[in-house]
Amino acid sequence: MQVMIDGKYIKVLSSDMNIVDLADRARIKILNPCNKSGKADGCCRSCVVEINGKQKFACSTKPKSGMNIVISRDDLKLLRKIRLQEFNELKKNSKSNSCCSSKNDCCG
Repeated sequence: MQVMIDGKYIKVLSSDMNIVDLADRARIKILNPCNKSGKADGCCRSCVVEINGKQKFACSTKPKSGMNIVISRDDLKLLRKIRLQEFNELKKNSKSNSCCSSKNDCCG
C-alpha cells in the first residue's frame, strides 16, 4: 500500500497511525503540537494538509492506499503558520490551556 506525498510515492507501514507518522518516517515535517503533547487530535489545527483535494488534519487521518497528499504548497504552509500562531496565543492567554486536556476530551 502506498500514498503520494508532494509527488513522491511513500509506502505505508502498519505502524503509520496517521499522516504525521507517515510523513515523519519519510523525513517530511508536519507541525502537530497538540498531538505531541497528548491533547486531542486536530485541536490546534496546525497540521492541516490537503488530501485528494480536501483539507484534513494530518494527525487525525489514517493513511489509505491511493491518497494524494499535498503538504509543501505555499498556501498550506501559510495556513499552518497562522494556525500555530493562533494556538500559541490561545495557550498563552487561556487558563484552560486552549485545548483539550487529553485525547478523551473534546475541543470546543
